Amino acid sequence: MAESSTSYVPVSDRASSDFGGSLLNNGTSSSSPFPTSSYTPNQRQAMSSGGGFDFDRVKDFLSTTVGKAVVGVTALTLLIVIIVSTTGGGGGGSDYFNNNPRGKMLAANCEKIGDLLFGEPVHQHGDHYYQLVGDAASSLTWMESFNDALHRCHNGKPGYLVAIQSKEENDFVLDLIKSSHTYMQNTQEKWAWIGAMDMKNEGEFEWVTGSSKTDGRIFWKGGSPNNGGKPYNNQYNLFENSLNGYSSGAQEPNSAGEEDCVAMRAGHQKGQGTSDGTWNDENCYHGKQFFIVEFDG
Repeated sequence: MAESSTSYVPVSDRASSDFGGSLLNNGTSSSSPFPTSSYTPNQRQAMSSGGGFDFDRVKDFLSTTVGKAVVGVTALTLLIVIIVSTTGGGGGGSDYFNNNPRGKMLAANCEKIGDLLFGEPVHQHGDHYYQLVGDAASSLTWMESFNDALHRCHNGKPGYLVAIQSKEENDFVLDLIKSSHTYMQNTQEKWAWIGAMDMKNEGEFEWVTGSSKTDGRIFWKGGSPNNGGKPYNNQYNLFENSLNGYSSGAQEPNSAGEEDCVAMRAGHQKGQGTSDGTWNDENCYHGKQFFIVEFDG
């Protein structure tokens, strides 16, 4: 994507042999997972002024097949580490940021940095904070979004893909997407990735966040409602299906075509559409325009 002050390029475009290394280049290591996307010249100067980090060389590397593979493997490795560390059972609480070495390093970096937000504003809802990332022309995979969110910091806390726990929070997130200044740039259906998936056990959807409050919390079991799938342990969900009061005929999650990651439908007009705000399971590697980062308060 061409360099622009408005168009979004994923922060997850980064390469490192040590994914858990310092977010900031201190000049002592030739390998850093610090973002290397197409930022503006002023952003580059501010972010690399202390360590002489060469953004262009790394960006050139990332444009190669090998570079893209490194980014993909890096994101998948971290995802596997988080999944393995979850406790499951619907209660959450794996506490990845406090108990896992890589998670602890991400948390420590954020504590040291304070804020690392890459331009997009942060909005408060209750005692948590949220950041909408992307634009109407973006095409972001769940893996890119997942990796990106973990490398953002607000008030010294690491970010993660949003884990929606109530209708009020779901409505807030939907309004956040519709308020994007790029939302009406085209008439395509808008979607945003959220922090849920069923890669661990098919048909068993859980939050994969790293946060001790929600990580590993299962909210749906059994796959499609047509096959007996239903909410688990009274956890909130808004999959588009008849159990949630939708008569569109959709029976999400349907796991069609290896759909393991969850996205929110955000419609294509500012007004509230019938299915706006509902969730679908989607192919993790299909592009969506937005994702939402959540930060603990």
